[in-house]
Amino acid sequence: MNKILILYYSQSGQLTEIVKNFAKPFENSDEYTVTYANIEPVKEFGFPWKGYKFFDAFPESVNRIPCELKPIDLGDENFDLIVFAYSVWYMSPSIPSNSFLLSEQAKRIFKNKPVITLLGVRNMWVVAQEYIKQKIAELGGNLIGNIVLRDRSENLTGIVTISYFLFTGKKDRFLGFFPKPGVSQKDIEGSAEFGEIVKNHFDNNKTETLQNALIEAKAVKINPYLATTEQMAYKRVFTKWSGFILKKGGPDDPARKTRVRIFTYYFPFAILVIAPLEYVFFLIFAPFRLKAIKKDIKYFSGVKLKSSN
Repeated sequence: MNKILILYYSQSGQLTEIVKNFAKPFENSDEYTVTYANIEPVKEFGFPWKGYKFFDAFPESVNRIPCELKPIDLGDENFDLIVFAYSVWYMSPSIPSNSFLLSEQAKRIFKNKPVITLLGVRNMWVVAQEYIKQKIAELGGNLIGNIVLRDRSENLTGIVTISYFLFTGKKDRFLGFFPKPGVSQKDIEGSAEFGEIVKNHFDNNKTETLQNALIEAKAVKINPYLATTEQMAYKRVFTKWSGFILKKGGPDDPARKTRVRIFTYYFPFAILVIAPLEYVFFLIFAPFRLKAIKKDIKYFSGVKLKSSN
């Protein structure tokens, strides 16, 4: 009997749906037992988000500062496969998800274990996944597969719809004609197909070819423009803004609150004005970077760290 552990933090409930559908092939097999472990912060972040609290989570997200978690009882903590499911906040794993990876418990359960990462995101995730790759390696785990379920809306449209979802909690059509926000129900239910691929490769001890099979099944799709943009934005913008805010102390510090509010004005400006300009420049220079773009697509589609290529 193979024991599967699925670790996840789901603020809105969307990731819960994803992991339950992904796990159906394992649940339907007599050869597996599935343990679901919901990561729970002591102080809940709440959903839907309140405007200020959404932006106040920015510096801790970017700097990967952990929060306190409730204990998770996993019994003997010895599993044959670990699925680590997470969402992305400000180009980083959500604060509760990252907090678990920084825990003593993670050091115990990940060591020498095969790991699958399962993401439910809007559209930017490569920076977060690079960090996750590194943490899994540091914990002694072996990342064998990565699956990314994303919002398929065009970038600016997705910004409108995901904002509607985050601040109202509603997953219907904003104004009656915008597409539904988040990962589509079809893709959520279709994640069972990826679970079947993982199960088949695990059954046949072919984990070294798993990610190639997932790529062929379109479990991962790289947008070169977004991958380039988020790497630049994280290093040049997000880290600077988060450092600027954190210099003024904890969440109750009035000076910090002022800096967070300044950021709330900068953030939409960057998305609506700066990002489209960057897209134009990307298109202009893309023909001269085709080799580098192809290399990035291949790398970010995989599960290996650059240092181990």
